[in-house]
Amino acid sequence: MKIIKLIKGKYYNLTEGLSNLIKWLPVIWNDRDFDQAYLYRILHKKLSFMEKFFRSERTYSANAPEVAEEIMEAKELLYNIIDGSRVKKVDFKFDEFISFNNDKLNFNTDNENYKIWSEGMDRAEQQEAEDMKRAFEIISEKSQGWWD
Repeated sequence: MKIIKLIKGKYYNLTEGLSNLIKWLPVIWNDRDFDQAYLYRILHKKLSFMEKFFRSERTYSANAPEVAEEIMEAKELLYNIIDGSRVKKVDFKFDEFISFNNDKLNFNTDNENYKIWSEGMDRAEQQEAEDMKRAFEIISEKSQGWWD
């Protein structure tokens, strides 16, 4: 009986390991070491897998739906940063305040549209910083309870 349990355990570990390799391969393949966005993508993917698990029938945890919601909140905040959705909302017309001279980028900081764009970017970057802070607060405060 012990041998059957041992074989089942080895089989489970093998199939789970292979499944993990397959689902993580695209993420790891596209990972690069030069930008924090890749770190956020890896963390976002891990949170996605965890959320899916806690929404599944495979969990034994009585508070699995609550855990899934916590994970989803952190995941969505990270996605705002990865996607750049806050920055994308800033409307701008570069040709009115940016020029190229001798292969150098020049900003006309006196231009009113530059000022509007700059203020919008500052707000977007502040929102991203708040999203990041909140995402990592959720992870810091709640992840110790994310187990099954």
